[in-house]
Amino acid sequence: MTVNVVNDKDFLVVINELLSDSRTVLDIGCGVGETLKEFSCPIKIGVDAHRPYLEHAKYAEQFIKLNFRAERLSELFLPKSLDSVTLIDVIEHFEKEVAWDVLRQVEEIAAKKVIIFTPRGFFQQLDVDHYGLGGESFQRHRSGWEVEDLQKLGYNIIIFSKFHDQENKAFLEAYGIDAEPLDALLAWKDC
Repeated sequence: MTVNVVNDKDFLVVINELLSDSRTVLDIGCGVGETLKEFSCPIKIGVDAHRPYLEHAKYAEQFIKLNFRAERLSELFLPKSLDSVTLIDVIEHFEKEVAWDVLRQVEEIAAKKVIIFTPRGFFQQLDVDHYGLGGESFQRHRSGWEVEDLQKLGYNIIIFSKFHDQENKAFLEAYGIDAEPLDALLAWKDC
């Protein structure tokens, strides 16, 4: 397991490198699909618990949309049925015990990789849906994640130093104009 630190904000470049050997990707908590549209895989599936996000998905023709809860993924997907599974800004929205179970399920579903992107530590995010689609309760952060949390599960990690700052509307609302930026973690595990 490796841990590297970078002073860059373009995490999608790293994710696409990690997905380079994947034809299929399942993105959990895809929202309106803004991040998923950037993935290089030819077959993309997005799952979100909040149906209005999927109904208003941008670039909707570029991915298959499923309205389903992450806590029950193993009911929908067979083991090793998709090359890679991503959770981009998702695990922090669950209580930690629930997130551990979601990770267990996606590790069974992925044939090649699981990729996680999350704030480092607890990022206090208010119940605000910046899309205006009624998903306030889904936006609240319920857990914080450190390098050690993911290392003990066998994940490699890149720390994106000072990733969350005043350019992030949610960060600005929660912490204000003078707050110190927060790091983000990009973690991946080969299955």
